[in-house]
Amino acid sequence: LCPGSGFLSTQSDCGMAAVWQQVLAVDDFEEDPRAQGARGHRRSVSRGSYQLQAQMNRAVYDERPPGSLVPTSVAEASRAMAGDTTLSENYAFAGMHHIFDQHVDSAVPRLQFANDDKHLLACCSLDGTLSIMALSPPPPRVKLTLKGHGGPVTDFAWSLSNDIIVSTSLDGTLRIWNTEDGRCIREVRDPESSELLCCTFQPMNNNLTVVGNSKHHLQVVNISTGKKVKGGSSKLTGRVLSLSFDAPGRILWAGDDRGSIFSFLFDMATGKLTKAKRLVVSEGSSICSIAARSWISREARDPSLLVNACVNKLLLYRVVDNEGTLQLKRSFPIQHGSQHVHSIFCPLMSFRQGACVVTGSEDGCVYFFDVERNTKAIVNKLQGHGGPVLDASFNCDESLLASADSTGMVIVWRREQK
Repeated sequence: LCPGSGFLSTQSDCGMAAVWQQVLAVDDFEEDPRAQGARGHRRSVSRGSYQLQAQMNRAVYDERPPGSLVPTSVAEASRAMAGDTTLSENYAFAGMHHIFDQHVDSAVPRLQFANDDKHLLACCSLDGTLSIMALSPPPPRVKLTLKGHGGPVTDFAWSLSNDIIVSTSLDGTLRIWNTEDGRCIREVRDPESSELLCCTFQPMNNNLTVVGNSKHHLQVVNISTGKKVKGGSSKLTGRVLSLSFDAPGRILWAGDDRGSIFSFLFDMATGKLTKAKRLVVSEGSSICSIAARSWISREARDPSLLVNACVNKLLLYRVVDNEGTLQLKRSFPIQHGSQHVHSIFCPLMSFRQGACVVTGSEDGCVYFFDVERNTKAIVNKLQGHGGPVLDASFNCDESLLASADSTGMVIVWRREQK
């Protein structure tokens, strides 16, 4: 889709694996007559449910040892908060809440709900724009279109207060946007005139943003001044494709297109980066998504890293020390060999019986996995996209899930109400 950039490769035709045949797929969708009209505002109502068969919904969880990633079977407090329901029941979806197609024919590589927000969603597109969408009050609509980049937009991030979005583009610029009126507040050009591929805010200081480029460099940028931070740069072995901080903002992980994940220690006072550890996940594979979580359950606070690495698996690592050293804990089979597929931790999984992660896949589906279930780890599977699913995002209370694909379609899914 972007010749010479290597950012997204040509869509491949992937077959459905037989292992997922237990899933109840929706055969067709009934178009809501109220939704006819303006492009970008089409609503569909599914006739079926995306939940698994009853025996998987009622799966019995074995007691897990202390130090496990999720609460043991005697962790009554967490289960009581979730209504003593299983993961399959909690992540059953009633169907599509809304479909946005304002970016149709151009891939949407990233999307994300605003922080601690139920109804504000943003996405970026290879058509060179970003969209901010409001899901409430109804009907859902495109609130703002952010225009200004001269090339495909590769990544973006919300500030903690949601008043600013930063975005990166193959045009070699970082842009800072006002989310109230859509104005571009500042444009920061890459000093090497290279394509910018990813960005993330420093979680404890939103004046600082880390940017990764196609010439293997990381750079900390002060978005208030547009200046590089002295000592806040480093070099990886390949194009920098993914970034993630731990919650305190002390460790930064960065992934490249040569199969390596680097950890950096971040100096909170100066913004300086110090390279700490390197892990080669798979030589020559792209580390296209990294998501960090300080703890996954209330009773077992294991720092973890979720990684998509183009190896047809979703990888879950345990963070074993304060330098960001990683130890592989689990892997889950998905179709992922070339596209820039992303995954997330479910925001409220700490209150569930079990712990869940969500990932896109090149077969056009969204998968939910229980990270501690030894067999039949799949919790749910959503079907409806017409191309590889590149990203997914939950709103803050998990009532809605949004997913985006390589054809430019954004689907908002509605969770079943218990």
